Amino acid sequence: MQTEPSEKRIDVSSLRIDRSKPSSRRNRLRFFIALSFLAVICIVFILGLMDEIPFLNPIVSTATVSRVSASEASTLLTSSGYVIARKKAEISPKSVGRIAWINLEEGQKVEEGELVARLENQELKAQRDEIASNLDNARTESRRQEELFAKGVISPQTLDNAKTQVRVLEAKLRNADELIHNTQIYAPITGVVTVKKAFLGETVTPQGFGGAGSAGATFAVIVDLDSLEAETDVNEQNLGKLKVGMPAEIILDAFPEHRYKARLRQIVPTADRQKGTVTVKVEFLNKDDRVLPEMSCKIDFLDPAVYKDGIERNLILVPASSIVDYEGKKGVFVVDNYRAGFQPVTTGDEFGTQMEIREGLAGGEQVVREAGKSNLKDGDKIRLEDEEK
Repeated sequence: MQTEPSEKRIDVSSLRIDRSKPSSRRNRLRFFIALSFLAVICIVFILGLMDEIPFLNPIVSTATVSRVSASEASTLLTSSGYVIARKKAEISPKSVGRIAWINLEEGQKVEEGELVARLENQELKAQRDEIASNLDNARTESRRQEELFAKGVISPQTLDNAKTQVRVLEAKLRNADELIHNTQIYAPITGVVTVKKAFLGETVTPQGFGGAGSAGATFAVIVDLDSLEAETDVNEQNLGKLKVGMPAEIILDAFPEHRYKARLRQIVPTADRQKGTVTVKVEFLNKDDRVLPEMSCKIDFLDPAVYKDGIERNLILVPASSIVDYEGKKGVFVVDNYRAGFQPVTTGDEFGTQMEIREGLAGGEQVVREAGKSNLKDGDKIRLEDEEK
């Protein structure tokens, strides 16, 4: 006989959590979290005051203080070109012949009209002597015929024939003299011999003449060094920047440390459709013996409104946007070791977007660009824009 288990009621009320009273452990945890958060805020605030938190420092862009010449500061356009001679002459004979005598050497200075070469002319002189002898005989005969005509011995036609013979021989003599003169070659201009192609004993030919000859039509070139100028091709898009008479400077590739004062002399009134350029010619105003034909060069075209003629000193330039008024003083913020320090300066002339600094900077320093927009204070820590990219 099975006995039924007795029913027992278990009291679980004692197992319930009393939520009306927070545990001391939880209170302590909440207090610790709040205290830690407050501590972090205090540390951030304190370090922020001390400028020790990088991400709180302002980001700025910088510019290098440049040291340039006045001309470099006012350059509108730079173009490459070559030194050419506006006035030069190619020596060529007027007749075919062999050189019997020549007095030309490269680098030699010659004067206009100076005899520089002579072709062989012995045969021409012999022909000229024969013509001159015949002319003397013809003139003697003409005078005798005039006497006979005056006496009525000969007819007018006989006298005319005698005079015609004289005129023919006189013309032949002038032609012979001209041919002999053409064998003598004279310098057409005053200048310096830059090219010599012909030598003693060589055969030369006139320009445009199709004959043979080792020296060809041109056997020397004379250049007037006083007429040297620079020539360059300027892109059509930049033509609006140029104006005849504007100042310029020429820098020879061989002597880059020296700048020659110049002036834009001519804008050639035609364009090269293939290259899209216009030829421009610039004359030297103070060239010396270092300037030679065909030298390569660079030409700086200067803004007449900015260029101060005669200024040879070096200029200290900063972007005009770097200049600010700070605590009643004009100056710039110089960057050193990620800190911006205010530096008072004395300004000078404006050169486009650049400002001249007369006192306060030496060149090469890094300054804050757009300093007026940064709201900087002297000694502020900063971040550099280039390093943040």
